[in-house]
Amino acid sequence: MEKHFIFDLGNVLVDFNLDEVLDSVMASAGVSELPAGVRLQDTARVVEVETGKLSDEAYLADICQTTGLRLTLEHLIAAWQKGFHLNPVGTALFRELREQGRPVHILSNLAWHNMEAVRRNWPGFFDQSHENFFSYELGYHKPDERIYRAALDRLGANPSDCLFFDDKAENVEGARSAGMNAHIFSTDRIADIRREVENFSSDG
Repeated sequence: MEKHFIFDLGNVLVDFNLDEVLDSVMASAGVSELPAGVRLQDTARVVEVETGKLSDEAYLADICQTTGLRLTLEHLIAAWQKGFHLNPVGTALFRELREQGRPVHILSNLAWHNMEAVRRNWPGFFDQSHENFFSYELGYHKPDERIYRAALDRLGANPSDCLFFDDKAENVEGARSAGMNAHIFSTDRIADIRREVENFSSDG
């Protein structure tokens, strides 16, 4: 059976610096510090926009209403553009596998405005993967087992024929619960990751 290699986006292929994102938001809003209500990660509203239950426009309107800031969706996209940086280690492995003819895919928790920021920073970035699985399109959020199963269904692949990398342990466990081979990704364990790729590729 064909082997599939599935990568998370954040802190695997693309690193992000939240301080840079917030600095850009402040510059766009014309303020020197942000109100306490501005949080762009790990909130219930973020999960809602990242699963498509809340539109990007409604998400931003909620931030503006809560904080009194005057921001547009373009400001938000531009802020994330400032904060995103390619991870050279993760992207090198991704491209090597693609050049070897291996099916490589992206499975990520993100909202449309995050995806758009990556797309604008690096045109054609998402064209490099065979399939892209985004939480805002699928309606599920890692580590919910359903997001992995949705990806498997679209690929028509057996879970055991998939190798998944993510920087968060809970997302790795979610993938394993769905039957995938899965490992933590970090740049300081790239030698181990390459061995995991080699072992998976040669198995069966």
